[in-house]
Amino acid sequence: MKPIKSLKSLAGAFLAFVKQDFHYGAYIYTFVFIAVCVFINYFFGFYQNILRPSYAHDNAMWVYPLFYAFIYFAAAIPVLLLQKEYKTLKNPRFYLKSLFFIVIYGVSIGFYKYRQWEFPELFYLERNFVYRITAELKSIVFIVIPLIFVKLLIDRKTVKGFYGLSWNSKHLDAYLIVFIVMLPVLAATSFTPDFVKAYPQFRPWHYDGIFNLSALEKTLIFETAYSLDFVVTELFFRGALIIGLCSIMGPKTILPMVAFYVSIHFGKPVAETISSMFGGYILGVLAYQTKHIWGGIFVHIGIALTMEIMGFIRYY
Repeated sequence: MKPIKSLKSLAGAFLAFVKQDFHYGAYIYTFVFIAVCVFINYFFGFYQNILRPSYAHDNAMWVYPLFYAFIYFAAAIPVLLLQKEYKTLKNPRFYLKSLFFIVIYGVSIGFYKYRQWEFPELFYLERNFVYRITAELKSIVFIVIPLIFVKLLIDRKTVKGFYGLSWNSKHLDAYLIVFIVMLPVLAATSFTPDFVKAYPQFRPWHYDGIFNLSALEKTLIFETAYSLDFVVTELFFRGALIIGLCSIMGPKTILPMVAFYVSIHFGKPVAETISSMFGGYILGVLAYQTKHIWGGIFVHIGIALTMEIMGFIRYY
């Protein structure tokens, strides 16, 4: 009974936020803006033709921050204008702090020079495995470490805990129920062609013989790094962009974060990108209401690893 009671409490907190925050103009604008961006990406191949080639041209570290800054402010400024949040719009801290967050995330995504690192003692598959692990862990250097400095230098008094990584873990049992309810949907998704192309993200059968590791050992190493990257994702989107900016923007942090969050899925299957809008909004609201991100971390890793497992089942 306790998990059900906790779920009702969590649902009540979510509905209370929506009732208080809902503004027709702001919500409709955000939805239309996201829909247009998603259409442009998948119809014209924006990710495939613009974003992804930036890695090969060695300019991804400025292309991604610029792109994400456009998405975020193109959502945030109209939303604030429509809701007459002029005080926030006149506050330099809104622009400086949010832009700093955007830049560190964009640089993290755009950093690709590790692919040029040479490991002469390793053969091709071993080097590729090291690159894959580096790709999953680079966000710790580019995002977590800068956030530690921001917390210590700027947000020591205004933000409790480390952007949602606090001792507060209220409603975790309710998140478990939410995850269980989602399992049939995830299972159904695994039968779509886009899913088969994308998952599992790690395919141990492509790395036979590396480091004398078994298939299970290789998989556990990768999936651990993969899971840590989702912790950083929650720390950034629901932690920094929601809890870290709510002292400046209040509840108006949610919609710009959702637009930004959707844009990072542009290289994924379209169904996953669309669902990220709803998932990002729900997790953002709950992080704002509970002031912690543990539930989001649990659900995010649970979904990611379930999709990996479904991918393995499909293959084997």
